[in-house]
Amino acid sequence: MKRLVLLPLLASASVLAGPYDQPYAIVATDRSLSADPLLLPVIVNRVDGENAMNNQAVVAPGKHQVTVDLPPRKGFHLATQHTFDFVTSPCTRYYLAAKLDSPITQGWTPVIRSEEAIGECRAKFKIEADVK
Repeated sequence: MKRLVLLPLLASASVLAGPYDQPYAIVATDRSLSADPLLLPVIVNRVDGENAMNNQAVVAPGKHQVTVDLPPRKGFHLATQHTFDFVTSPCTRYYLAAKLDSPITQGWTPVIRSEEAIGECRAKFKIEADVK
């Protein structure tokens, strides 16, 4: 009888699998200061239509649609938003930022400011580091 009770519990365990149970990537805001005055931090808003939490999103490797916002700057009253296609690699963290077209306009382009390997993920899933 006990085996019959455990069977549904084991079947439901696969449904409860989280984003860290398979290789993953993280899309995050880069908050580090830059010497370039045209490089500003963005807000990671959504990835594939799902809201990001704490300015980062954990996603499966592959192609995604990322939406980022640039808060209003001095002299502007509205935030601006960009949605772009982005391909992630397994066990990699990407830091995004905004590259302003000019300090006096609201035009900007989302950029990958840096990326780094997630060591814990690579060790857990035995993924080799990319050579660059």
